[in-house]
Parts: sequence; C-alpha cells; structure tokens
Amino acid sequence: MTAALRVLLDVNVWVANLLAASRGRRDTAVQKIVATVTGGRWDGHGRSVQLVVSHEMLETLEIVLHRKGIATDSAAAYADAVMGIMRFGPDELDPYLVLGGREQFAVPDTEDAGVLATAFAARTDLLVTDNLKDFVTREAERANTTVVRTSAGERQLYALRHRRSDRDMIVAHPLDVAAWLEQRYDFEPALLWQRILRLPAGK
Repeated sequence: MTAALRVLLDVNVWVANLLAASRGRRDTAVQKIVATVTGGRWDGHGRSVQLVVSHEMLETLEIVLHRKGIATDSAAAYADAVMGIMRFGPDELDPYLVLGGREQFAVPDTEDAGVLATAFAARTDLLVTDNLKDFVTREAERANTTVVRTSAGERQLYALRHRRSDRDMIVAHPLDVAAWLEQRYDFEPALLWQRILRLPAGK
C-alpha cells in the first residue's frame, strides 16, 4: 500500500480558504487544495493525504483570524476543524508540539522556523505557502515556476527543495500546487522536483 503523502498547509493557506468562502468565492487555488486535503485523496497516483499541523500553528491561525474580524467562537471552531482533519487522516496524527529544532533553520522569523521544524519532524513531503521567501534557507534548492500577474505587477513564483539526511520536502505556492494537482503530477518529492526543473521558464 502506498504511504500517504504528508502535506503541511501554512497558516496563510487556511486563512485564505476561510476568507474566500466568507466572500462567496469558489474554486480558488487554496480552496481546491483544502478540498483535496479534506477529501483524503491527493493525486491521480493512488495517494491518500495526511495533513500535518502543530499546536503553535493552530494558535497562530486563531490569532490571525481574530485580526481579520472573525468571531472568537468561529475562529476556534475553524482551528478545531483543521485539527480534526489531521487526526482523522490515514496516519491519525495528533498536532505536533514544537519544543525544539528551530535553531536548525536560518530563517528570519522564529515562527517560520517552527513551521519548518514541524515539517521535518513529521516527515512532510509538501509544504504549501503563499510566503515563499519565509522558507528560503542557504541549503534550500530553488527553481522558478510560474509568473503571475497581480494588481502590483508581475510576480515570479518558485519552488524550494529542502533535503536533510533521509528527509526530502518541496515548498510551493498554492497557485502552482493547484495547477500541478489538475495536471496530475506525481507529488513524491524527488519526482516532483524533476518535473519542476523541466518547467518552461515563466510558464
């Protein structure tokens, strides 16, 4: 039986998913990714999906939702729902308590270092985030993916590959991940990275 793909969705993905729904939006990149995780089947290669999250991330999620004007009860219920997705996944994981490991990662923000520590502790295969720059380290490999057009101009998206001993993880933007899901990419990290390296520049 193929092992479940372990996926960590950064706090910004969960926030964007809830805000999109509250604004009546449908089929955004983050909504497609969250629906895929919730549905339990990741790709067209027979892979189930196991969500990874930490207690610290759930606390941060509630704090950010409060700042966005979401009621306390609704924010808490949403965080509980996220925790439930993790617990009822194929590996039945509990949220991770990050006690150490941040010091391994030379990133500016200790919170982001905690996310990376969680990802590695849980043997995560894919980390999805809108804040790619927060996960750039000296050791990470980088490959450009897509150029997107925003109200502020063009933005070059890229993917990162973090490798440590027997652990291999890809960090990518929701727009890329949603497109790769639609194109039925294989998300096993080594195979996904080979595919990313073959992407035409700016496509």
